[in-house]
Amino acid sequence: MQDPIGEKTVAPADALLPLRETGPSALAAQPKNSEIPSLASATVAATVLDGHYLKQPAKVRATPRWILAALLLAAALSLTAYWLWHRPAEVIVVRPALTAVTETIASSGLATGVQETVVGASFNGEVLRLLVKLGDHVKSGESLAVLKNDVTQAQVGQAEAAVRTAIAQLRVVSRSPQPSEIQAAQMQVTQARSLTEQHTAEVTLTRKTQVRKQSLFSSGDVAQNDLDSANAAVANAEAKQRSGVASIRLAEAQLRTLRGTPREEDIQLANFRVKESQQALSVVRQQAGEATVTAPYAGVITAVNVEIGQNVDARGLFALVSDELEIVVALDESNLADLALGQKALLSAAAFPGKPVEAELREIAPGVDRIRGTVTIKLRPLQKPAWLKPGQTLNANLITGLAVSRLLVPSTALRRAGDKTIVLVVEADRAVEKIVVTRPPTEKGVPVLAGLDGNDLVIVNPSQVQPGDAIRVKH
Repeated sequence: MQDPIGEKTVAPADALLPLRETGPSALAAQPKNSEIPSLASATVAATVLDGHYLKQPAKVRATPRWILAALLLAAALSLTAYWLWHRPAEVIVVRPALTAVTETIASSGLATGVQETVVGASFNGEVLRLLVKLGDHVKSGESLAVLKNDVTQAQVGQAEAAVRTAIAQLRVVSRSPQPSEIQAAQMQVTQARSLTEQHTAEVTLTRKTQVRKQSLFSSGDVAQNDLDSANAAVANAEAKQRSGVASIRLAEAQLRTLRGTPREEDIQLANFRVKESQQALSVVRQQAGEATVTAPYAGVITAVNVEIGQNVDARGLFALVSDELEIVVALDESNLADLALGQKALLSAAAFPGKPVEAELREIAPGVDRIRGTVTIKLRPLQKPAWLKPGQTLNANLITGLAVSRLLVPSTALRRAGDKTIVLVVEADRAVEKIVVTRPPTEKGVPVLAGLDGNDLVIVNPSQVQPGDAIRVKH
């Protein structure tokens, strides 16, 4: 027997009412209205037809009240959700305030030396002594290490001997001849002439003998050997004569040289040779002096790359950082228009809070890094604090403007859309997007250079609002 809600059911047999009486009395015997159950559970009175009981009509069951209430509640909740979903978003707005602010560019930088050098020698050698250690402060010209260089020392000795020889030659060609030297030269000329005259007379005599021998040989009075001896005597006498003439010429030349000394060209040539040898000696001595490695400027030793007894080449022995430090900072290229030499900056270190150092912008790189899109600047501390060390990372706040009037908005009002910065403003109860140009944030807010005016109503909490949305301003 089915009994679904809202469907009729047939009453069971025991629900049939016996009608023993008919007529008014029977009706009087029926229950009163107050005794009849409600329509949800009552049965229709049975009727009698030909003395038989008739079945009661089917009972009708109504929908329970709790279901009706649930349906009404669901409908109310749906209407409420629809209203809330389509209700205009409530936003908080502010008007940009024109305020005098100090504009800065915040970044971080690395402390480096104005000069940083790898110090070494220009030759190979063995390290005999190390005179400094890591972290030592050195003065300009201070000795750092001593190297052994035997080859250079030998070259110094050779160069010194060459200088002595050149000086001696200069002295010889520069002095005037002594009278005794001229007399000796004249005597040599005289002796050469006298000896040559004897050789000439000997030639005359041997020739006469040769003619006589030739005549006698023709007549058969002398043998061939005699004629050959005469011919040989003539040849020997003529050779002596020629040698004597050469001796005369040489002696006369030496005499002329003595009488013409000192010659200016000889002195100039000798002077040039002296200077050349002295320069060579200076170079060799300098190389020998480089066996002692010295500091090119005052600074701090930041690396020692050798040990005693090690053979080294031209590579660096020490890393030296100058006493004067600078802070190298890489800024986004969008800041280029705001940079100018001489601007002030404040430097600070996390390890030393509360001890800022004033610095000055000394250098702006001539070009932009094409890969990173940054421009490098160098800040020079006006006074070097004791805690500032090479290689230290510092916070740098470059002051680009003092007491500059700017419209300020809260940082929460800004959005990024690609490479653009936008804000949402209220116009005719709608959110409208505006592109703005901003500066780095300050303690009072974010300065806006362009895109807003003082009458705009800027939405402070735009995270749940999109351009074009209906909105209502919270008062």
